Amino acid sequence: MSYLLEGKEQECPVCKLNDDLIIRENAGVLAIWIKCPRCKEFIIYDLIEFTSPDSLFGPKLSAWIRDRNERHAEVPKLTTDTLEDLQKGLPNYGPREKQIILLQNIERKTEYPGQTVKIIPKYDIPLAWASAEEELRYYVQSLIDRNLIQKMSQEIGPVPLSIAITADGWDYLEQLERHIEERTQAFVAMSFSADLKSIWEGPIRSAIEKSGYKPCRVDAEPHIDRIDAKIISEIKNSRFVVADVTGQKLGVYFEAGYAIGLGLPVLWCVRKDELEKVHFDTRQYNHIVWETENDLETQLYDFICAIIGKRKDA
Repeated sequence: MSYLLEGKEQECPVCKLNDDLIIRENAGVLAIWIKCPRCKEFIIYDLIEFTSPDSLFGPKLSAWIRDRNERHAEVPKLTTDTLEDLQKGLPNYGPREKQIILLQNIERKTEYPGQTVKIIPKYDIPLAWASAEEELRYYVQSLIDRNLIQKMSQEIGPVPLSIAITADGWDYLEQLERHIEERTQAFVAMSFSADLKSIWEGPIRSAIEKSGYKPCRVDAEPHIDRIDAKIISEIKNSRFVVADVTGQKLGVYFEAGYAIGLGLPVLWCVRKDELEKVHFDTRQYNHIVWETENDLETQLYDFICAIIGKRKDA
């Protein structure tokens, strides 16, 4: 019997939160729309089962769903295939990265400097990609200790935390944005198959270089690092990512997702004959749909100039 038919109407199947505020609605044949105060909204298809409450996949999946909601993207749709892809591709953020993500989420909720933002530890664990309330509180306190946010009242216990970004916090966010804008590298995520080699060596490299950036693909230069560590490092050092999903390689989706998690712009590309194969989770993004190499180069260059901005020395 599937998990969703066990009658646990007040428990979220992803984050395992048991709460009266959880709502389940029929979303079609074998599909349920879940509204959870922690994960927010998502749809489950085929009444799929989830991992045990002790699994770390639950908190990460909850954080991914919440992030999609916070960014006002399409409501996440979970299927067996989706979970398999996510289990391979969800990022493992470190404590420093989680603090930055939390601060950026607080900024997203702040309409003007000085505004008080309410953080409810019971429900807002995913804002820091945390696994428990204690971890979220640790990151909140860490940001307070770094003088990036401040408490606006002395609430304790399960009640909301009233906080606001400090002047130092706004400076930090501005410097973080400026640091990103000063980067000159563009990371390219794409299939390494031989039939797409000319696409990398021709239009993609040319469009990036003409706009004033340095293209980087992990197999293009010799290195002795573990390939996954090299990928993460190069994405972190990049201004933006070009993700060509032609070939539908899971690694490309992972690299693009990691970049999105860091707040980096991702320019999506796909060959026209594979447009229908694009993973449903990324279809809401505007794709450069190309047929010829000249077509790809022209569109990619225009996208870079319009979205990222051509470098002045280019």
